[in-house]
Amino acid sequence: MRILRWAAVAVIAFVQLAMVGYFGLWAYRVRMHPVHEYGYLIHEFDPWFNFRAAQFLAKNGWSKFAKWYDYMSWYPIGRPIGTTTYPGMQFASVWIWQAMKYVPKTVYNVPKEVLAYFPKGWARYLPGHGKLSFAPMSLNDVCVLTPAWFGAVATFFLVLLTIETSESSSAGVAAGLVMAIIPAHLMRSNAGGYDNESVAVTCFCATFWLWCRSVRTPKSWLWGVPAGVAYFTAAATWGGYIFVNNLIGLHAAALVALGKYNSGLYRAYTLWYLVGTLGAMQVPVIGYAPLK
Repeated sequence: MRILRWAAVAVIAFVQLAMVGYFGLWAYRVRMHPVHEYGYLIHEFDPWFNFRAAQFLAKNGWSKFAKWYDYMSWYPIGRPIGTTTYPGMQFASVWIWQAMKYVPKTVYNVPKEVLAYFPKGWARYLPGHGKLSFAPMSLNDVCVLTPAWFGAVATFFLVLLTIETSESSSAGVAAGLVMAIIPAHLMRSNAGGYDNESVAVTCFCATFWLWCRSVRTPKSWLWGVPAGVAYFTAAATWGGYIFVNNLIGLHAAALVALGKYNSGLYRAYTLWYLVGTLGAMQVPVIGYAPLK
């Protein structure tokens, strides 16, 4: 009986993992609709400015970007870009673009012998419909695809957050389905919509998951370090980082009020606050604001 039980658990876990992977794939595919319709184009006003900022960062580096005064923005007054922009999304795009320079041009077709194990017509549900291609990309194409990539990653982080808070893998699978298609997130993470929220929401979900993981038990407090790093990425990406700051502080206060205080909570919050705040202060547009 024990063997049958473990076999059933393994089958259920495999099915749930497959479903989560499928939702992540479709979260990406549905966000690729603008590319299929119009090609690799940046659309809307703010994304065009963000793309131009990414181009400047890729060409000139951070030191010049931080001192960049752009006379083409807010004409004729101009704008100090380095001290008024949250550059996290641009950094992510430039790093991805630079890393992809080292990717050799490769095309891989899933063997027909493998496809034979799938029901007829299922190849269209596989990534690339069974044909995987890898090659360096232009900065324009990376910036176009960044919202779709991070939109799919946000789906996985929300699955982890839901499992962590509900202790139910089934709830996590359901959350993955909702996150993949919910309009509130979909409208801010379409391919070509190169705006801060497309990356920031992913950072928010990662921060909340890591924070909840850090307070699972009194011995989980070391997870406060990656939670602080994730908070730093959120702060570097979008001004809405203050919501993360407030919600985690409120959650910690609620745990104390409910009599669930322990040394692990104190250590996790301290680590998260120190790492996250010190990181956020390195972003010029934030500076010493967290200490005021």
